[in-house]
Amino acid sequence: MHKHHGLTLIELLISMALIVFLCFLCVPSGAMLYQRNQLQTREKEIITALYYARNTALLLGVRLALTPLPDSNDWSQGMILFVDNKNHQFHTGCELLQQWHWPQSSITLGWHGFHSKNYLLFSSELKRMVTSGHFILQNRQSKPIKLVVNRFGRVKIYN
Repeated sequence: MHKHHGLTLIELLISMALIVFLCFLCVPSGAMLYQRNQLQTREKEIITALYYARNTALLLGVRLALTPLPDSNDWSQGMILFVDNKNHQFHTGCELLQQWHWPQSSITLGWHGFHSKNYLLFSSELKRMVTSGHFILQNRQSKPIKLVVNRFGRVKIYN
């Protein structure tokens, strides 16, 4: 008698159902991990931008302003660094030093500063180094991250 090697239809259906079930269990945790990684990446980009602004102000010896993009006025879209003027707003005559654009995502970013709602100032003088305040960074799935900027431009992270 000839013996057949292989799996029956019932065995194949059960193994396929088990694989599909395990995939459905992994998808939500993978999506949450992806969003958490996006949030951490944006956090590092903001910290890098803050240190860049502080160091550039020291190197150039001028006062710089960091504001949201002029056309959106929303920190979540991106920000620009320019040589400060009296009203702390970017216009066509200002010297633009750097700009950061972020892709559209579920991450929201807001700035709450001491005497400054829509800008941070970076000075080359140690007495008036940086406008202090904090960024709130969050998305729908994760707890908000608070990035506190002290008057010397150092950042402390609170989860």
